[in-house]
Amino acid sequence: MKKDNKSLNTILESYQSLEMQIVENDGVVDNDIEQLLDINESDLKDKLDGYQGFIKYLEGQVNYLKAMEAHYMKRRKALEKSMQRCKDSMVRAFSITDRKKIKTSNYNFTLCESESWTVDLDSINNDVKNELIDKGLAESILKLSMSNIKTEYKTVSESDRPEWIDVKKNSYIRIS
Repeated sequence: MKKDNKSLNTILESYQSLEMQIVENDGVVDNDIEQLLDINESDLKDKLDGYQGFIKYLEGQVNYLKAMEAHYMKRRKALEKSMQRCKDSMVRAFSITDRKKIKTSNYNFTLCESESWTVDLDSINNDVKNELIDKGLAESILKLSMSNIKTEYKTVSESDRPEWIDVKKNSYIRIS
């Protein structure tokens, strides 16, 4: 005999219906209600097992996709590296032949030059930093350490906690 396949919402509605029956029965749990509770509990356990089985399947899919992402990223990087080697070889050929332009039947090649600038942040003092910020050439960025903030304010009561801290609690199921 195949078991009834109830949705999780239907099972929860059954629990609410049983609650109403218990209230109407002045809190007395008779044999009929006890049987219905057992059936509903069994349905809930089966449904949770089904959900967990589906979650395990999805985890497998996620892990497979992560592996494929890593595989394709590695492949892409290898191709990009190969392209860069070809470009570097072409630049070297221009340098060795001391040429700036070469025209072929398919392409026009021109040796160009670009600049790459960097700044040694450790060598900039606070006055220069402030000057750069004032001129709009830099930003003063505050980077918070959430783990340190949590450690600092974890024991402070909610009413004494600064209003700029927002704590959200999320329920979850631990499965063992």
